[in-house]
Amino acid sequence: MEIASWEAGCEQISAQSWFEKGEAALCEDKHTEAADCFGQALKANPFNAKAHCRLSNVYWAQGRIEDALNSLTRALELEPGDRDTVLACTRVFAALGKEDFAKEVLKSYVDKNPHDKEISSRLELLGKPEDQGHHSPDSAEFFTRQGGIQFQRGNVAHAQACFEMAIEEDPLMAEAYNNLGVLNLESGKVTEALKNFYKAMELKPEDPEILGNSARGLARANQIDVAIDVYREYLRRSPKDNEAWLEFESLIRRSAAPGWNPSGLSIEVADIYLQTAEMLGKAGDLTGASEAIERALKIKPASPGSLYVLASLHYAIGQKDEAEGILDQALVIDPSHGPCSDMLKSIRNGNGEKSFKAFQD
Repeated sequence: MEIASWEAGCEQISAQSWFEKGEAALCEDKHTEAADCFGQALKANPFNAKAHCRLSNVYWAQGRIEDALNSLTRALELEPGDRDTVLACTRVFAALGKEDFAKEVLKSYVDKNPHDKEISSRLELLGKPEDQGHHSPDSAEFFTRQGGIQFQRGNVAHAQACFEMAIEEDPLMAEAYNNLGVLNLESGKVTEALKNFYKAMELKPEDPEILGNSARGLARANQIDVAIDVYREYLRRSPKDNEAWLEFESLIRRSAAPGWNPSGLSIEVADIYLQTAEMLGKAGDLTGASEAIERALKIKPASPGSLYVLASLHYAIGQKDEAEGILDQALVIDPSHGPCSDMLKSIRNGNGEKSFKAFQD
């Protein structure tokens, strides 16, 4: 009998120790660590209602709704009158738009604890019609996160509903407008997409993801000049986005085509643009260099020197295959062009960095 009591005591101490570690991890938003700790606490004592309740908080933060609800249900089964569990249930049900369930849990608690003024006040607030439209930033973040999960799973309609609910909860949730804009753009609703991107940019004008999506939307809407400006700002913050560089380069070409006519210009002008591109490339202004080399090639298309610079710019933004293709094209024009030949060999031997450095030097 004494041995059994001693073992039970050690098990209880172990459970409490894991619970306290989980509490500390949860306070620091270390959700994976917290989940492990509460899980260990429940292994030591499966009837620990508070551990089930705290685990539901972790699952909720991770967007695991069903697991959160299961843990809350178990906590209520074990201790239906536990105050923390009642409050957690209320938050979850209210965020999910299930105010009736939240009221039911609160009412059951208040019937047994009529002197708890805070819980009674929460019950009264839920019962007031004017408070049905109360906005919650926490709920908005939750719905935005859920929308992202549903989108990754391919549930587009569900994702859209989540983003719309996030905006209802918090009209200043820029991420929800941005994500909704992406859904609009993918479904071909360009005008709707731009409305959502504009709103997102108003709320978070320097957010790189919003800038990038806005630039893509503007390009799709054929608003070339504005798209170029937004892409410039985006690429300043995200210089390693190779796809964005290609889109930006394409827009530059489209913009220059109708407004700039090289007819009547001498070959010497092409050489000036080529030199300008080389200087801008060495200075790190890849955007300016790409614009200058495009003009050089419009005046003098069959120029291995200009194609060499263009290949170098492609290599600089990580477009190795495109650089190889351009160099092949240059060597068809002039098989004896040393810089093009050397760079092509270096790229194919895996030493392209060396040739690009030579270009910059």
